Amino acid sequence: MDPRGMRPGAPVLLLSLLLAASGAGRVEVPRSVTAVLGQDVVLPCRYRAQEQERVVQVTWLKRGPGAAAAEVAVLNPEHGEHVQEPFTGRVLRHGRGHLGDGDIVLRNAVQGDEGDYECHLITFPMGSFEGRLTLRVLVPPLPILNPGPPLEEGQGRTLAASCTAEGSPVPTVRWETEVRGTNATRRSAHARSASVTSEFFLVPGRSMNGKSLTCVVAHPGLRHEKRITHLLSVAYLSDASVLGHTAEWQEGMEGAALTCLGDGNPPPTYNWTRVDAPLPAGVRAKGDTLLFQRPLAVADAGDYVCRVSNRVAAKEARANVSIRGRATEDTVRRVDLVSASVVVVGVIAAVLLCVLVVVVVVMTLYHKRKTQRISEKYEEELTLTRENSIRRLHSSHGSDPRAQLEETLQLRMESRQGSLRGDSLRGDSLRGDSLRGDSLRGTSICSAMSEEPEGRSYSTLSTVREIETQTDVPVVPIVTAVPPPPGGKDPKEEEEDGGGGGDPIKAAMTHFVQENGMLQAKPSSNGIYINGRGHLV
Repeated sequence: MDPRGMRPGAPVLLLSLLLAASGAGRVEVPRSVTAVLGQDVVLPCRYRAQEQERVVQVTWLKRGPGAAAAEVAVLNPEHGEHVQEPFTGRVLRHGRGHLGDGDIVLRNAVQGDEGDYECHLITFPMGSFEGRLTLRVLVPPLPILNPGPPLEEGQGRTLAASCTAEGSPVPTVRWETEVRGTNATRRSAHARSASVTSEFFLVPGRSMNGKSLTCVVAHPGLRHEKRITHLLSVAYLSDASVLGHTAEWQEGMEGAALTCLGDGNPPPTYNWTRVDAPLPAGVRAKGDTLLFQRPLAVADAGDYVCRVSNRVAAKEARANVSIRGRATEDTVRRVDLVSASVVVVGVIAAVLLCVLVVVVVVMTLYHKRKTQRISEKYEEELTLTRENSIRRLHSSHGSDPRAQLEETLQLRMESRQGSLRGDSLRGDSLRGDSLRGDSLRGTSICSAMSEEPEGRSYSTLSTVREIETQTDVPVVPIVTAVPPPPGGKDPKEEEEDGGGGGDPIKAAMTHFVQENGMLQAKPSSNGIYINGRGHLV
């Protein structure tokens, strides 16, 4: 092409296109903007200008379904703002600064505003730039709850309520309730929106009456979920019954009344009648109560019927009223006599019970004191035995072994006889032991002591052994050096020959030896085992 044929502005336009293609300038526009029906929305369009560059004009266009563009507004710093007719009064410039901020405000958005919008910026000297965004208008739903047909107890599966919500996009519907039931949901599409309907079904029962059924709708155009509450109303009638009559009704009684119990929805009405006769004079029905406004008479007896009814059903309850005649003087006396007899029997039983308690307490105290006296006497005898043992130990320093043995045997036999006299519970057995001890005194010390009762002998001997062990008494030899008589034999020889006057104690001493204050049997091949538990040899 001949350069001379170019127009004067052609080089500038060509330079602008080259800079735009190289990315010297950039338009910042979001891809999508969401608006809520009836609210204002901002359509942003911003340009980052280079040095020595300025925006001279901003134009907003809207693309239609057929790709045709319709001008929305033109922003020019010299000529001002120009808005086309469909958007007049609804489009304003968002900022008042330079045109690099080409945002506009679309007021009171409607569904017809949805579509693609283009922002065109003309800069100097860089040329024109554009950006595109999509506007989406949300239509929040307006839910509607429609109650179902009247609910009655005994019906089968019945529609309780339905909830419908329409919006764009399609909303969600759910139920919140305490009752048991099922729900069914269906959807319908429209030109610019969609609707959803949810139905709640249940089997009516009286326990559901007054319960709440809430429809909850959620949608992106709603800040919070919308709730619509419906109170269930179930018609029913409970069984009827009559209260108030007792067997104590008698002639002359005042303030008598019969009450009819019956519950239902709607509230039932009550009707009182008398079988085979009208209501007696002075008897008036007031709602669910039949009042006897005078003293009862025998003629008031009979069958009374209460009828409970509402639009659901009608039920009856019957009460047979019997009235006793006045009580005669003989009846009153007989009742008083029976009451007095019961009181007398009760008093006698109480007295006998007190006597029994006193006897038990007295016998318990008696046996306790008796046991205490026996224990004190036993302790006294035991103390005496210990004192005798101590005296024997102190007197054993210079005495003859044979005399000491006789004294020890005598003291222990006396101690045993004293303890036998103190114990009344074991008198017979201990008396036999005492006799056996007397018979064996002259023959064998071992036999006499082995027959002693185990419990007390062992306790006494243990005490004596402890005292003998703790007492630091020098051991006195059993046999002293006695010069043999002239012409006679040695004492040992006499003992071996069997002579010596026939003294049994002296003969017995030849079989024992004193060790640690005790007499111990000499070891022998013919020794007899003696139980060591409580036996003193």
